[in-house]
Amino acid sequence: MALQAVPTPDYQGDAGLGQIAELRRELVKALRAEDWPRVRELDRACAGLVERVIAANREDRSALVRVLSELKGVYANLIDRCHQEVLSLAL
Repeated sequence: MALQAVPTPDYQGDAGLGQIAELRRELVKALRAEDWPRVRELDRACAGLVERVIAANREDRSALVRVLSELKGVYANLIDRCHQEVLSLAL
């Protein structure tokens, strides 16, 4: 069995921004399906991915702001959803 090197992901430009957009789409899909284990998995991956993409794209701030704002909107919905769940359990 031969070992193969796994290429390092490209976090710069459209490739990195696309990875954040894909994570956002997957997070929305998991939220709609109420797939909480998948939401947790994506949330854990999110911080590291965002950190790497920001580091690789410091010169293109407008594109970063756009994709991160879209991701922030998903997290705002997630927080609202969690708040609603807590309230429903308290009643």
